Amino acid sequence: MEKLIVAGPKRLARELLAELQKAGVVHIDPLRPDELGEYRLSPTEEAELKRWEAVVSQAEQSLTVVGLAAVPSNKPFTGSLEEAETILRPVASRAEVLGKERAALEEEIQTIELFGKAAEKLAALAQGLDESPRLGVIPFLVAKPEELEAVRKALQEALADRFVLEAEPLETQVAAVVVVKRGELEAARSSLSRLGLAELRFPGAYGAMSLGKAAARMKERAKLAPEELVGIREEVARLSRESGEALIALWTRAKDEVARYKAVADMAAGKYGAALMGWVPQKAKGKVEEALGRLRDQIVYTFEPVDEHHEGHQVPVTLENPAWAKPFELLHGFLNTPAYGSHDPTVMIAIFFPLFFGIVVGDIGIGLLFLLAALWLAGKSRRGETLRIDFLGAAFGPDVLGKLATIGKWMAGWAIFWGVLYGEFFGTFLEKLRLPGIFGLKDGWRVFYPTGPSYDPDNYYGLIPIIINRLDFAQTANGLMVFAILFGVFQVLYAFFLRMRLGLKHGHMKHFWEGFGYFSGLVGLVAFAYNFLTQANIPFLNLIFGVGIILFFVGVALSREVLMIAELPGKGGQILSYIRLYAVGVAGGVLASLANQVGFGLAERFGFIGGILGFLVGLILILAIIVITTLGHVIQPIRLLWIEFSTNFGFFEETGRPYRPFRSVRSD
Repeated sequence: MEKLIVAGPKRLARELLAELQKAGVVHIDPLRPDELGEYRLSPTEEAELKRWEAVVSQAEQSLTVVGLAAVPSNKPFTGSLEEAETILRPVASRAEVLGKERAALEEEIQTIELFGKAAEKLAALAQGLDESPRLGVIPFLVAKPEELEAVRKALQEALADRFVLEAEPLETQVAAVVVVKRGELEAARSSLSRLGLAELRFPGAYGAMSLGKAAARMKERAKLAPEELVGIREEVARLSRESGEALIALWTRAKDEVARYKAVADMAAGKYGAALMGWVPQKAKGKVEEALGRLRDQIVYTFEPVDEHHEGHQVPVTLENPAWAKPFELLHGFLNTPAYGSHDPTVMIAIFFPLFFGIVVGDIGIGLLFLLAALWLAGKSRRGETLRIDFLGAAFGPDVLGKLATIGKWMAGWAIFWGVLYGEFFGTFLEKLRLPGIFGLKDGWRVFYPTGPSYDPDNYYGLIPIIINRLDFAQTANGLMVFAILFGVFQVLYAFFLRMRLGLKHGHMKHFWEGFGYFSGLVGLVAFAYNFLTQANIPFLNLIFGVGIILFFVGVALSREVLMIAELPGKGGQILSYIRLYAVGVAGGVLASLANQVGFGLAERFGFIGGILGFLVGLILILAIIVITTLGHVIQPIRLLWIEFSTNFGFFEETGRPYRPFRSVRSD
């Protein structure tokens, strides 16, 4: 990243911003030197900004009415502000009228659907008495006829015999009316209120009508309103066809204009001149020079290298990752943006997260389900669709869906790979399923069959041998746990190596010595643990243990962090926590195996009927297990990378500024 300083005549400020907006690579920061004030818009410019903002707002509202998304156009409007307003005014006015009419009709139709039958019943019960000057009618609904007895008793206590209560059943409720003298309406309402019942009031214009008139009006409008709504929708569709493209073009131009006016406020200005400061990735300098070249005779500019030690906290961060790893930026981007000059964990996450997920899941069937989900997300992304999850209040655009699809494919691939090694397809289904002889295979063969000293080849034979049977604890548990811990040794030690390197790079020697101490101490602890657990008592490892502990205390002394002594065992525990890659996975495998045992057990006991029943029961259990365990299978691997790895090299200690280049809305 390099710093860009541009200075020129004040009258060219917006033209300069227009060129930088086209380049789309400069992250503009406010420039506030002591010698100059901030650039302030003139009254004319303020008025123009408000007018362009009005164009944006009206265009967005009109697009919403006609059912189009505000997606940037490749052919933005090129006319003047006055021409934009002239084109937009009649379209926006028509869209507003149609939108209100459509909303009113939809609301009316919904009201009729909800209350039409109730209104008809209530009108028949009231017999027009609600129009009497001396009598009052209270309509209400109850869930069951039995509730009316409590209503009758409450009214009897309050009004003696001065009321009439009548009711008629509806499909799922009961419609009822109470008729009383007008002077006793409040007493009757209070009696109903104490029972948790409220007077039924129709929404909108129907609320001011008597029951008879409301019922008659609803019956009439039930036929006419849908026809009117069809006509309004046809008008909206016509407006969309005729003006949709123009609205999007106007919105695109107006968004860019508003952005330029607002970016002016980040410039410094004197009476006649203005200056701008921004940040440019080194590989994008050519685009900036090309853009500024059009104003070369009227402005001056310079690129300055970043002083990482003093300016690092100001410099925006652009993550430079290979294309295959870029989607995985999602998995840490919402937590923190790495500080400029620090370590970006994207590649580590891209390599190990799907691998860890595969080790934990290790099931071909579940892997295929994830693959189907990833392909579905990829399809929505290609079609430019947005995925909305209403109960979470979340919406994922096409770009995010494409990245999630890529991550999902990697996860599915590793899950299938480890599923082949474990011999698992929805648990032990393909190990337990016996198939008729075919292609030279004996009758009763299995797709996956176990091997090893404890298995009888006369009873267990099939197509693919199970290479790692993680459900055979005696044979594989120790090896798989050690395999998982090796990941912990690598990642935790590498994290402290990074802490040392970053400490030297930035001149933070305290961080260097912390990393050095923990790295040395953990190397010593790993050597000691190997000797102790294996009883190997290798002298060289004893030497490493002794030297590692001595160097650890050197790190404690030079970093002046005495608490490191208490925290060292905890860092060792972080290495051991990688055992969860085995434990969480094998727990899911055991549950899936039990589901298969239930299903196949029913089949063996009850024959053909038992086979059908067993398949259904097993399927339900497997699906339930997938729903229950999938969240943990995703969370546990990423947790290791967020906590055990990223925390130890200082990822969360400093926050970087995301690189947000000033560019056209068409580039977003």
